[in-house]
Amino acid sequence: MIYLNTLRRLAVAVTALSLALSMGGAGAQASPAVPPVVTISLPHVTGDMPVGVTDVHLLDPDRPDPWNADQRRELMVRIWYPATDSDTEPAEPWIAPGALQAQISDLAGLGIAQGAYIFGPGHSRHDAPVRTTDGPFPALLFSPGMGDPAGLSTAQAEDLASHGYLVAAINHTYEAFAVRFPDGRAERTVVPLDSPPEMLSDVLLPVRVADTRFVLDQLTEITKGTRTIGGAVDLMGGVDLTRVGMFGHSLGGATTAQAMYDDPRIRAGVNLDGPLLGSVVADGLDRPLLMLGNDNPRWLNRENWEPVWPNSSGVKIPLRLSGTEHMSFNDVGLILPQLTANGLLPTATTQSIVGGVDPAHSIDLQRTYLRTYFDLSFGRADGDIAELISVLAQPGIYPHP
Repeated sequence: MIYLNTLRRLAVAVTALSLALSMGGAGAQASPAVPPVVTISLPHVTGDMPVGVTDVHLLDPDRPDPWNADQRRELMVRIWYPATDSDTEPAEPWIAPGALQAQISDLAGLGIAQGAYIFGPGHSRHDAPVRTTDGPFPALLFSPGMGDPAGLSTAQAEDLASHGYLVAAINHTYEAFAVRFPDGRAERTVVPLDSPPEMLSDVLLPVRVADTRFVLDQLTEITKGTRTIGGAVDLMGGVDLTRVGMFGHSLGGATTAQAMYDDPRIRAGVNLDGPLLGSVVADGLDRPLLMLGNDNPRWLNRENWEPVWPNSSGVKIPLRLSGTEHMSFNDVGLILPQLTANGLLPTATTQSIVGGVDPAHSIDLQRTYLRTYFDLSFGRADGDIAELISVLAQPGIYPHP
């Protein structure tokens, strides 16, 4: 299958990025070969609300870890949320220094000199107090691509939080390249990147869906006041679990569709350039599903999306974004073009991974469609969700045939 073969190739290509985002600046710091000359920046959020972020350690006492039978299932979840207007909490780095500079040369053999660039700050404050006005806020679950950490879609998550959403992004332990826990452990992936296609649907997908439902259970406990998280962060009263959505990239998009099928609490979902796998393909969905994919005909097989539609009674919105490739739909689509613009990466290399779309235009469209889709799904905006294309009428977005 073209999709799965390409997925594995791209997973190898972003291994270094995943390590940096999962482990931050932990470990030995490589000495820069040259003074930093380029700052890779994260686009500003577009909403009016300040954003907080916290990392949550969850342990499921009732579930053995499918990858480590001697342990119960452990997860790290990164949560972005609307925060109070305060500058007393430290800004959360987008990507902590050190790890990426030490590993970037492994990124598909690109050979970028260590120390040739640095990362600018993110736009969230660590453990900032939850906003006490305008809430409670709808909750969005997020599942990343195969091998990726939760933080690899920071640009999307921060922006949603700035518009009044809580975004809970799941690190799928032992599948993500590395997940760091509060005691200092870094649990690395045990899933081979050359795993056979059936492993995605028969093994990885059920584990991810179980992770997702457990995180939603824990958010439910928070709203009841029976669980607190994140030290100084108290989310009680800040989360509205009558309005739960989910989105995901790549295998995370497949996770979104199947989690919706298995759990009716998830009212709306977005699959960002992922396949459709599992029982949802044959049985369909009774709730809205937005599919937003790239327009490389070699990447996305038409037959992969289409079987779900005849059996789905919910709103179906299949769209494609012009000029994109698979990795256009997370932060890689912002990082590589900036390296190219500053002479650190050949144009052909970047375009083969993230396409030729203008990165500012691409992230603006993705943010706009995500926000508007969920606003319409939850009654936060007027309009018919089935008319999302005409409601926005953005150039560069077109219906999937």
